[in-house]
Amino acid sequence: MHRYPWLAIAALTLPVSATAEEPTLPAIVVKGAQAPAGSVHSAVQAGSKTDVPVKDLPASVVVVPKAVLRDQGVTDMNQAMSNVSAVQPVMGGGYGFANNYVIRGQAMRFLRDGYADGTSQNGYWRTFADVERVEVLKGPGSALYGASQPGGTINVVTKQPRRTFGAEVGTTVGSFGTLNATADITGPLSDTVAARLIVNSEKTDGWRGLSRAILEVLPSLTWNIHHASTLTVDYDHRELKVTPDNYGLLFDRHRKVVPVSRETKYYSPFNFSDQTIDRLTLGHEWRFSSDLMMRTAVIQDRRSLQMLRNAGGNPGNASNQMTGRNARTQSDDARYMQVQNEVVWHTGGPQARHTVLAGIEFNDTRVDTRRVSYGLRNIGNIYAPVVPETSLADATSTTVSFDREITSRGWAAYAQDQIAFGEHIKVRAGLRSERLKVADEGLMSGQNVHDTLSYTTGSLGAVWQPTAATSFYAGWSNGKFINLSTEPGRISASVDGRTATPESGSQLEIGAKLSLLDNRMDLTTALFETRREDYYITLSSCGDPTPQGKDRTRGLEVDLTARPLPGLTTVANVVWQDAQTQSNTTATNAQLGVTDSLHGKRPAGVARAAGRLWAAYRLQSEAGRGWGFGGGATYKSGSYADALNLYEVPSYVVLDGQLFYETRTWDVALNLRNLTDRRYFTNATFSGALPGEGRSAFLTARLRF
Repeated sequence: MHRYPWLAIAALTLPVSATAEEPTLPAIVVKGAQAPAGSVHSAVQAGSKTDVPVKDLPASVVVVPKAVLRDQGVTDMNQAMSNVSAVQPVMGGGYGFANNYVIRGQAMRFLRDGYADGTSQNGYWRTFADVERVEVLKGPGSALYGASQPGGTINVVTKQPRRTFGAEVGTTVGSFGTLNATADITGPLSDTVAARLIVNSEKTDGWRGLSRAILEVLPSLTWNIHHASTLTVDYDHRELKVTPDNYGLLFDRHRKVVPVSRETKYYSPFNFSDQTIDRLTLGHEWRFSSDLMMRTAVIQDRRSLQMLRNAGGNPGNASNQMTGRNARTQSDDARYMQVQNEVVWHTGGPQARHTVLAGIEFNDTRVDTRRVSYGLRNIGNIYAPVVPETSLADATSTTVSFDREITSRGWAAYAQDQIAFGEHIKVRAGLRSERLKVADEGLMSGQNVHDTLSYTTGSLGAVWQPTAATSFYAGWSNGKFINLSTEPGRISASVDGRTATPESGSQLEIGAKLSLLDNRMDLTTALFETRREDYYITLSSCGDPTPQGKDRTRGLEVDLTARPLPGLTTVANVVWQDAQTQSNTTATNAQLGVTDSLHGKRPAGVARAAGRLWAAYRLQSEAGRGWGFGGGATYKSGSYADALNLYEVPSYVVLDGQLFYETRTWDVALNLRNLTDRRYFTNATFSGALPGEGRSAFLTARLRF
């Protein structure tokens, strides 16, 4: 596969040599007042690919801007996503060493600067050293981004090189032995070239011994070849060592979380994950005129993962034992390539202005993976646990689960037209046709998968804007998804193993996006129904996955940002959702002796209601200039750890706070989390619930040049 990127790169750079004698002055672009980042008037990548303002999109898109990330002292994705309604962390796919979420009760995917960022299975722990903002598109995004899950898309937008010199160094020290250091320098290398280098190092012993050691080197470059041609180069190198915990605190025979110390451990003491990511993104943009542009991108992503984590394990039985324990070693060598070429064309007159996007895309994925499973002895008393193993030498059995090669190669063509009929009506339609050849070899004898798939996805929506500050919208979208994960049987859909069936999703929503209080308050609200069908579920501990999964979520959500008074910023969100399994299949919990239908049950890990309120205030008096403080409350209702809804993770409210001092050249902030030292659980595991951090404090200092 390695020969393809260089052919694409050669094609990408051919126009450069032909224009080497062109003037080197960058283009001068005159812009009006820029909308505050995160407002409904600000432009976004997610959901449009054409930098359309949020208010013009017939879909829910929420932005968490850099200012909010800084005010809250955000250092990981879980903290950032608490600012977006209907986004909830889940254990599956992340397994304690990577980020994974459900959006509106459904599975989701990650993008980085608008391009696919690996899979949500066995992903990675995302830091914020190079993050400018985070955009969240609710609902299927297949018409724009290809095969994707129905819940939505989290797009991380990174900091870009600037043509003026700037530098910032920062450090964070805090609870659990946390020490972080970041350096960020940007500026011109010549009249036509600007560059940026970000280096980030993080070391923490971690809450409950869940340590992290992260090193990131993130250079980028922008070359204005001439007034209409720009080349960008972005390289990410990440080394991540994260200790996973798949158990948390267990449920007992009474279906309650065991009443033990939050720092009690049931996971194997030698668990680890060691991951290296090298990602190169090359982009070239031609601006033929103010109305026509073409952009080409090549993304080459190589990831290696070595891990040892717990997997199977039952909640406490009648004898207060934890049975069915095991551990897994797994090695993944994943290679992703994406080549994309797009044209954006603005055409039409005052009565019907078109923004047309058309593109073609080539994707190539190859994952070599091997897993070995180890049986572990029982924990004799879950109320006073002693983990019996000190190394894999203590395992009671060893089994090679698989030694596989998963591949996918395909082409796609897509188009979208957003039409503005005068000043008040906007209509958007998108269509994507995709053809994939997939294979999964080495899963088990006679069960290899080879198949060629073709499918079409689309989106349709309209926006009515009676005033410049008011948008009402309705939208529909659907999606398809082939789960190329390293979980056994994920893309096999038949007994003979020769065919693959994509899971499908769809969404219907109506909503409003309002700019109030003379543009000092932005509110987005939506009523939605999201569906996911034909995804793989395992109905018993010894059964094979089967594509009988079917879920539906209906709900109401509200996201709000406000600047009601000078110096005061407020962020709030709330969601109420009814997520249900629609499958008529039955499942059995042998531990409790319960057999029941899955129909009407809430999917594991999905809370019915959640909300967040955060406010930060900067003193306005001359004597208090530079000082500020903030605080917030996060609420999440109960959720279930299992498909039969027998084990419930309790609801919680957690309070956080912040005190900071800012000047033009430096700032210092003290972030306080879980002020009341509340015992709470962030999400369900497979046999328990994961305890949230106890009361903690983190001091951050930054110096700018």
